[in-house]
Amino acid sequence: MKQAVRDLIFIGIFAVLLHVCGNIFILKGNGYGSDVTSFYELPDHSLDVVFFGSSHSYTTFSPKIIEEQTGLKSYNFATRQQPVYITYYYMVETLKTQSPAYFVLETNMFHADEEYMSEGVTREALDRMHMSANKIQAIQASVEDEEERNSYYLNIMKYHARYRNLKKEDLESAFRLKGVDNGGFIGLEKRDDVVIDNSAYMYITEQKEISSKNREYADKIIQLARERDIELIFVKSPCQLDEEVTMYFNWVKAYAGERGLDYIDLNQKFEELDLRSGDFYDREHLSESGAVKASTYFSEYMRNKAAGAVVAGKD
Repeated sequence: MKQAVRDLIFIGIFAVLLHVCGNIFILKGNGYGSDVTSFYELPDHSLDVVFFGSSHSYTTFSPKIIEEQTGLKSYNFATRQQPVYITYYYMVETLKTQSPAYFVLETNMFHADEEYMSEGVTREALDRMHMSANKIQAIQASVEDEEERNSYYLNIMKYHARYRNLKKEDLESAFRLKGVDNGGFIGLEKRDDVVIDNSAYMYITEQKEISSKNREYADKIIQLARERDIELIFVKSPCQLDEEVTMYFNWVKAYAGERGLDYIDLNQKFEELDLRSGDFYDREHLSESGAVKASTYFSEYMRNKAAGAVVAGKD
C-alpha cells in the first residue's frame, strides 16, 4: 500500500512537471485573434456575446466598441482560419465558464472544404486550451494522424527544443498565465489601394452545399445553442467575393433561414456601412476603420433586437 501511494505521488508530480514545462516551452502570444489564454482570464459569467470564426471575425468585431455602444460585454474567441469543427469545441469550452445570451458565428470558413487544416492553424487554436475531455475530442476531430495527436496531448513533445530560445516572457506567461489583453480583436492598418467590387455577384442565386464535415458541425453548433438557450447569429464580414464563394454563402443563408437563425450579410450592406477603400486591409479583411463601421452597425442591430425591431430569421 505504501509503495502504491508513493507511485501515485510520483506520477502526480511528474504530470504536474510535464504540464508546467509545456506551459513554459509553448509559443506565447498570438497576432491572429484570441490567444486563448486571455479567454481563461475572464471573470466567470461575465460575457453577454461571444464571437467565433476566423480572421474575418477578429478583424471585424471590436468588443470595446460594442460594449461602449450597447453595454454588452463580448469577446472575440476567433483564431486564424478557425474551422467549423474547432468552433464547435470552442463553444463547448466557452460554456464551462460563461453563460452568454448570444453566440455570433462569422461564416467565412463554412466554404472551406479541407477535411483538416494545417498544423500551424490547428496548434494556434488548440495548444493553449486547457486539457479536458473537450480538448481531447477537439484534437481527435482536428488531427488526422493518431501518432501526431500525442504531441497535442503533451505539448512538451512538440516544443522541448525551444529551451535555447526561452525568454523572461515565457516564464512569466507560464506561471502567471497572462494572455494578450485585446478581447480577441485585431485592428489592421488601412490600405488606400484596396478596391472591393462585388457588383457582379450580388445577383447570383445558385447555391453550393458546404462539405459534409462542416455541415455535421454546423448542425452540432445549432443543437448546442438551442440546448443551452443561446441565440445563435450567423454573420458574414465584408470581403471580395467570387462566383463559387457567393454560391456557398447563398447556401449558408438558406440553411440559416430554414432553422430560424438571423444571418447578417455585410457584403449586402456596403452603402449602409459607407465602406471605402481605406476601410480594408486587403481584399479579405477590414482595416481598423472598417471594423469601427462594422462594429457600429452590429451594435445598432443588437439595440434593435433588444427593442424587438429585428425579426428572427431575417437579415
